[in-house]
Amino acid sequence: MPEMTNELLPTSSAQTATVIGSATTLAEASTTTTELAVHGGSALTVETQVETAPYLLIVDDVPVNLQALESILQTRGFRVVKATNGEQALEIVAQEKPDLILLDVMMPKMNGYEVCQHLKENPATSKIPVIFLTGRNDSYSVIKGFASGALDYVVKPFHAPELLARINTHLELKRSRDTILRYNDLLDAEKRRAEQLLLNILPASIAERLQNGERQIADKVDDATVIFADVTNFTQLSESSSAEGIVSLLNTLFSAFDALADKFGVEKIKTMGDSYMAAAGIPIERPDHAEAAVNMSLAMLNALAEVNAATSNNLNIRIGIHSGPVVAGVIGVKKFIYDLWGDTVNTASRMESHGEAGKIHVSEAVYQKLQNTFRFQERGNTEIKGKGVMKTYFVLGAP
Repeated sequence: MPEMTNELLPTSSAQTATVIGSATTLAEASTTTTELAVHGGSALTVETQVETAPYLLIVDDVPVNLQALESILQTRGFRVVKATNGEQALEIVAQEKPDLILLDVMMPKMNGYEVCQHLKENPATSKIPVIFLTGRNDSYSVIKGFASGALDYVVKPFHAPELLARINTHLELKRSRDTILRYNDLLDAEKRRAEQLLLNILPASIAERLQNGERQIADKVDDATVIFADVTNFTQLSESSSAEGIVSLLNTLFSAFDALADKFGVEKIKTMGDSYMAAAGIPIERPDHAEAAVNMSLAMLNALAEVNAATSNNLNIRIGIHSGPVVAGVIGVKKFIYDLWGDTVNTASRMESHGEAGKIHVSEAVYQKLQNTFRFQERGNTEIKGKGVMKTYFVLGAP
């Protein structure tokens, strides 16, 4: 039911002039640029646009109250929309969220407390500032108003400059909160970007250890399998192709190898010119590391054939594999890298360099692990630089 007439707003021209002359608003247009420092010495630049006309919703079931308040607010530069009951107010808010709501309490069907509770229970509208504007001035009503989620409570009849000052204060607080939320969103996005960059450089478990404060990472792995692959005719190709063409071709080939590493659970270690290094069983140990490495290597030969067919090239690669203990860790401060060390790494590299184009050359250690899983061709005793005579094998494929 309508409230008492002594709750009407000041409506005379003299009163309106007083309101305009003595109250300030945030309705002036401005643009501010703020730099927010982030890690690495960089900064996020945020431009905050202040609307020329803040959008206010006034809710009251007494038409003369709505008309008078609308006149005062519009004269001061606010955009105003009106609702005569709580249900209509919620429908308006669902279509376009206002910057602030002036809400009466005593209304038919749905009172102001219920409207406010609906707004605060909805995450999409819970941050809209609500000021109760009502003739109910008893302590119980005021407490109930704040309990329902309102930020302020103004009793009619009110002093118009004071109401405008309260509106402006809450609009400024809302803008400050919105700016902080934008900063937080930007910081979250920057954090996700940094984490993704870190994951592009390091294995996920190693990146997590660094983020948790571990500064020196060095792990001894008792048994892992290392893969080396080298493009055999890269030098000749580079002499007859443009720089852009060479980089594009290698990117296509090594990107295909990266996808295979993900597929088979093998960790890419690094690329060195036209060479590709990966390992299975690090940083997460797994008993089938040798099998995973050979499966990936066979798939690499197939991927190479597909790249050649798609690009009309005749690239070829040698692949070498060896299993054994390794030391793994992160080195460097700038452009740091996750790398492997040990005789196993050197032997795998020798398997590649002493292999043959288009073939997978493996050590006796790999053969012993997988002789019942894949078909091999014994190469026999081979003089391996720095290692002496070794018995080695070529992988022919699955049984």
